Amino acid sequence: MQVSLVATPIWNTKTPPLTTAYLTAWLERHGHDVLQLDWNIELFQSMPLGLKEYWDRTHLHKWQDPERYQAEIAPRITGPSMPGFLARILADRPAVVGISTYSIEATKHLARAIKAQAPDTLVVVGGQVCDPGFYGYNLAWSGVIDVVVYGEGEGPLLEIIEHLQAGKRDFSGIRGLLLPHGPTSAEDTGLRAPIADANSLPWPQFDGLPMDSYTALAAPPFTPSRAVSTLMSRGCVRKCDFCLQAEIWQNFRYRSADDIYAEMVSYQERYGATEFHFNDLLINGNVKQLDRLSQLLIDKPLGVTWGGNAIVSRTLKLNLLEKMRAAGCTFLGFGFESFSTKVLTAMGKKYDAADVSRLLHDMNAVGMRFFSNLIIGHPAEGRAEFTETVRFLIEHAALFTEAPTSSLLIVQKNTPIWRAVDYWGIEMEEGDALGWWLRDGNNTLGERKHRAQVLNFFYESLFGTGIKITDMDTTRDLTLGGDDVIPRTAQAN
Repeated sequence: MQVSLVATPIWNTKTPPLTTAYLTAWLERHGHDVLQLDWNIELFQSMPLGLKEYWDRTHLHKWQDPERYQAEIAPRITGPSMPGFLARILADRPAVVGISTYSIEATKHLARAIKAQAPDTLVVVGGQVCDPGFYGYNLAWSGVIDVVVYGEGEGPLLEIIEHLQAGKRDFSGIRGLLLPHGPTSAEDTGLRAPIADANSLPWPQFDGLPMDSYTALAAPPFTPSRAVSTLMSRGCVRKCDFCLQAEIWQNFRYRSADDIYAEMVSYQERYGATEFHFNDLLINGNVKQLDRLSQLLIDKPLGVTWGGNAIVSRTLKLNLLEKMRAAGCTFLGFGFESFSTKVLTAMGKKYDAADVSRLLHDMNAVGMRFFSNLIIGHPAEGRAEFTETVRFLIEHAALFTEAPTSSLLIVQKNTPIWRAVDYWGIEMEEGDALGWWLRDGNNTLGERKHRAQVLNFFYESLFGTGIKITDMDTTRDLTLGGDDVIPRTAQAN
């Protein structure tokens, strides 16, 4: 069957999209013809310099809010490219168009255009934001999307195509789907078990993508990055209470180090790859695997650099970091979230502030850069705990290779913290994951925004840059306004 797969903006511009690359390889293995297109990178490369700033995550809310999207994005960015891009998507008369979504408004815009020109084409959307606890129902209720896939996409998408081949358009027996039934109704077919054997998955297929267009630069000359992404594992070994990702992936599965090394060799030969991004939730979920891969890259060097997300762990010791660095690992990413041991424990982290301090010194000793994130306003974080985080930053600022990004805590549906709202005394309006408050009045959105302003002062003092707040909220200005009330109890602390 003919299938078109499209990656939508906004996503990173440094590496080709991993979602469509995995699905392309999977469907081709099962005998289907796939056209893979990356709307994200094509848009970025075609934009004048002044509009490329919209790919910064601080502009993400403009891509997610219907009014901002229609006013700012559609007329200047997505709209002008739509006719030509749509013609390419539909050129081979695909029975299915699969959209890997990040911006829900760009996804709906594209789906509307597809349906207007080829109404019988089945439009299927997937991606992490398609979870029922995220934007899944928003997309299902759009009126232009036939199926929303949540969780791992390979199994559900293949079953959908097999149903179509058999002349069936009733997908209610396929797990992992939201099926629209009108403007405010959708059927959830139930959680689907993930693919058990990570080694059984084909390597991502990047053939046909504009590999010379991917760049790490936000300004001319936009030289090719020669970077690609892949996965060492799926899932996570931790269950942080705010995290939806671990819920989506369900359990931790990992590949053999030898298979990963062979994949890296292949991409170096086929695409001239010089840098690898492992897009895992963590690359040190299995330390033996990580150690083995490092040894392979030392014994049979490829002359490439690599890195990925990691967790603070007592197994991520200086000797392993030294080995990884010798093997070409140049960066890691950490969700530190807080430097208060009380808050870390409440979040479900399995380490304390002293472990983070040790890790930072070890990272500095081996000369490895890292990026990180902090979360402001967990229910366990009062002003005293927030002060512990600020104090830690002051004491360790010289060890940070860049300022952490930050986010205000969102109480996202289907996460452990969402299931524990009664325990924490959390009150919230339906669907308002950002605007929650505590019954005792001691933690409100205004208070969290106030803490962000305080943290911004220290960022400017310690790192010479302002704080960057990243979140998925589409309606609120995160600066402190006159209508933001700071709780009296918090003022007294």
